[in-house]
This record gives sequence, C-alpha cells and structure tokens, in this order.
Amino acid sequence: MPKRDATTPRLSPVVLPPLGDADGFEDRDRFDGLRLADVDASGVQLTGAVFDECLLQAVTLDDARLDGARIVDSVLDGVTATSLRAARLTSRDVRIEHCRLGAAEWFEADLRRVEFIGCRIDYLGLTDATLEDVRFIDCTIGDLDLRGATVRRTAIVASRVRELSVHGAHIEHLDLRGADLDGIDHASGLSGAIISTDQLPRFAPLFAEALGLTVA
Repeated sequence: MPKRDATTPRLSPVVLPPLGDADGFEDRDRFDGLRLADVDASGVQLTGAVFDECLLQAVTLDDARLDGARIVDSVLDGVTATSLRAARLTSRDVRIEHCRLGAAEWFEADLRRVEFIGCRIDYLGLTDATLEDVRFIDCTIGDLDLRGATVRRTAIVASRVRELSVHGAHIEHLDLRGADLDGIDHASGLSGAIISTDQLPRFAPLFAEALGLTVA
C-alpha cells in the first residue's frame, strides 16, 4: 500500500443526497438535507445552528451571525456577505465555492476537510482557529489572518493573498507553493510552511522585511 503523503490535504468530494427546499432560516436552528437558494437572510441570527447535508446557494448573509454553528457534509455556493461572523464555527467536509465575503470573522473556528474554490474574501479572520485538511483553490484573499492558529495539511493553490498574518501560529504543513503572496507579518511564524525553489527569490524580500534585515 503506498505511503500517504503527510503534507497534502486529505479531501473527499462532498456528495449531497436529494434535497428538500426551504424558504428561509426563520424559526429553526437545525437544517437537515435542505436546499436554501436565492434567499436574502441579512442580519439573521444563527448562533449554534446546525447544517447537515445542506446546499446554501446564492444566499445573502450580510451582517449574519453564526457563532458556534456547525456545518457538515454541505456546500456553500455563491454566498455573499459584507460581514459574516462565525466565531467557534465547526465545519467538517464542506465545499465553499464562488462566495464573495467582506469581513469573515471566524476566530477559534475548527475547519476540517474544507475546500474554498473561486472565492473572493477581503478579510478571513481565523485567529486561534484549527485548520486541518483545508485547501484554497483559485481564491483572492485580502488578509488571511492565521495568528495563533494551528495549521495542518493546508494548501493554497493558484490563489492571491495580499497579506498573510501568522504571528504565533503553529504550522505543521502549510503549502504556499501555489500562492501569489504580497506580504507576511512575521517570518518566524512560517516555520513548517512549504515554498518552492522558484518562490524563494521572490519571497526573500518579504522574509527580509519581516525579520528587519537590510539587504545592501
């Protein structure tokens, strides 16, 4: 049996069962096997809500709160939000695609087997979060905040990240070989990350700046 790659995210396709339709999020805190589409749920309060085998499609969640929510075996497709707070979110086996988020405050979240595809996120706040088997593909992220986070088998593929914040992070495997990275806040916080030999000359000025080095 071939040895499993210890650095590559371990992901399986999210396959949804036949779904029922729901009109909105009102008067419930559990969603099982439902499709919620073309719904404006701005300001909705879903603290502690559970989404199991659900599809959220073209849903507007401006200023929504999902603190302590649990999302498993689900797909978020085309979700938009100017601000989406989901502190201590638990997410397992989830695909997040073509979503447009402003400020996503997901501190202390627990993300396992989660894939972001074609998303645009101005600020993704994952301070003190846990990321395990997470992949970003074809995404544009303004600020990816991983301060104090624990990161295992996470990869950034064909994606642009303007600022990567890793101060105090605990990184085992963060694959940056597919990242177009503008800046980092703390070079020593990248211990455990993976970069390519082609990236090293391009990243060298960022490392030098973060370390306070003068190259002359």
